[in-house]
Order: sequence, then structure tokens, then C-alpha cells
Amino acid sequence: MKKNILIPLLAILLSGAILLGLSLGLASVAEKKAEENLLWHMQTLLPGSGEFTEEAYSGEDANIRSVHKAENGYVIETAVQGYAGEITMLIGVRNSGKVTGLVVTKLSETFGLGAEALSDHVFLAQFLNTNGNVSIGTSGADAFSGATGEETSTEDTLYVDGITGATVTSKAIARSVNSAVAYVTGADADSGATSWGG
Repeated sequence: MKKNILIPLLAILLSGAILLGLSLGLASVAEKKAEENLLWHMQTLLPGSGEFTEEAYSGEDANIRSVHKAENGYVIETAVQGYAGEITMLIGVRNSGKVTGLVVTKLSETFGLGAEALSDHVFLAQFLNTNGNVSIGTSGADAFSGATGEETSTEDTLYVDGITGATVTSKAIARSVNSAVAYVTGADADSGATSWGG
């Protein structure tokens, strides 16, 4: 009777050990693949870059999550509150302060509205070659001041078209771009009057 129990028990223990070994081996492969994927994204977002060094960030801008420095610029990872949750982005910025590329890496915005930020290349392309100080809307009015007609911007603000029906998401992405450029140029980034950037 003991022999009948011992064989299945040994088989279960051996199977568990094999699965644990495979799990540990695959975890290191997955980690290496994630690092390679991040490097590829960063090199794409900052053309002409090679290796990146992650710099510690202890600044006051809560939008910046991490900073990766290359010889010709930076790739800044940002995390900004959107309408339905946090929007995480990677933004390439040359040493001169010009935006060379941006990609949304994570968001949980409303399907068909804010979620379009993942694939709306026309919207995202508006931020390329800008020097920060980007805002959504038109000069003199935004979603919160349009009714009063109050002037809410400066003359050096670049206005871009937001995603239709997703003003909060669009403003969050503009704040991310402004924060990334401000880090590189040393300018002060306006974080917005509200958590939604109004």
C-alpha cells in the first residue's frame, strides 16, 4: 500500500520541480526580451541613438517616471492621469528640445474615444518636432474657458487638435510631451490647474 502512494507522490514532486525550473528559466528569458523591446523602442523614438543609460530622476515633476539618456538626447517615460486611468508614454527628445517620437505604452481610456490615442497617428504626429508648450484646442479658448472667452495661454503656445470626444486624454498626452521637453531643456512645465489639465 505504501508503495502505491509513494510513486504518485514522487511523480508530483518531480513534476513540480520541473515546472519550477522552467518557470525560473522562462522568467529570465522574458525579462531579457522586455529589455530588448524597450531598447528597440527607445532607438526608434530617438533616431541615431545607440546605447542608453538610465538616470535617476528626483525632480518635482510627478509626470516623469524614468529618464534614459543617449548621446544625442533622451527618452522620457511619463505617466499622467487620463480620463479613465493612467496613460504611460515613451517620448524621444533631442538635446535641443525637439520631440523626435512618442508612443503610448499603456492606457485604459474609453474604447472608441480616448483609447484612440494608441492608434491615432495623425493626432500623435502633431507633437513631432515641437519644443514643448503644446496645448489642445485653439488660441484663447479651451474646454474649460471657452464659455467665458478668457485668454488662457501665451503667444508661444502651439495648439494641436485633440481626439474628438477625448479632450481629457488629449490634454494628458500634451502634458506628457510638455513634461518630457521641460526635463531636457530645463524649462518649467505647467502641470495644469486640475488633475485633468484644465
